[in-house]
Amino acid sequence: MMESGRARQHSFTKPPHTFPAPAPAPARSQVKVSQICKNVKTESCTALESFGETSDIKILQKTVLEAQELNYEDYLYCEECRSFFFNKCEVHGPALFVPDTAVPMGVADRARQTLPPGLEIRKSGIPDAGLGVFNQGEPVAVGAHFGPYQGDVVNKEEAMNSGYSWVIYKGRKCEEYVDAKRQMNANWMRYVNCACNDEEKNLVAFQYQGGIFYRCCRSIKPGTELLVWYEEDYAKDLGLTFDYLWNIKCSPNGYFKTLSLYFLNLFGINSI
Repeated sequence: MMESGRARQHSFTKPPHTFPAPAPAPARSQVKVSQICKNVKTESCTALESFGETSDIKILQKTVLEAQELNYEDYLYCEECRSFFFNKCEVHGPALFVPDTAVPMGVADRARQTLPPGLEIRKSGIPDAGLGVFNQGEPVAVGAHFGPYQGDVVNKEEAMNSGYSWVIYKGRKCEEYVDAKRQMNANWMRYVNCACNDEEKNLVAFQYQGGIFYRCCRSIKPGTELLVWYEEDYAKDLGLTFDYLWNIKCSPNGYFKTLSLYFLNLFGINSI
């Protein structure tokens, strides 16, 4: 469902730019989110001994769950160490975030204009996928981050009628949807196509501090198209909602039309 490139054969290019690798730092122990959650659970078990009422126990359990959700979203992942960290990796230093080109909201063709230097929008190498984003500068280093993904905050029905939406987990039974269909309120990330499979990806989509970011998981050489897949931890709590939106993103020309209709019926939505 990516925007077709047939009507526009020109390309949109930003000047070459170097994407530096994160600065090295002395090697020390690495923090893992699983260990954080384990520590929270251990503390809660100790605290439970002092609670005698069922209502108090339920309140404490709810607090533990909220703490786990907060901890996970505040952490980043180091592709080199294969572990999570807070603020900076103790081996490779602070995370590298590549900023968008600053463009005010509401400007026509804003999404293209936000393209960082060194990247180009042109016809995708994926058949029928329309436009895509390519690296035309220095190699993009593993661990570089792009984002957040920008767009309008919409309801579930609007999100599921668009091929440019991501779902953001806001807590238990609470979700938000960001839709980049309108270019004037979106950024260049709307043009990044989905990889055909997990092995083909060079970017990983994940949720961080209330937004969707793309993390470089393989060095992206000049001339290479940026292709995104999703982080399993991001998708695991989103169920059918995420499955539906992902299939729409990966289905040029309605390849998943039958599957889409099935999900629409499940969600009680009339039509695409």
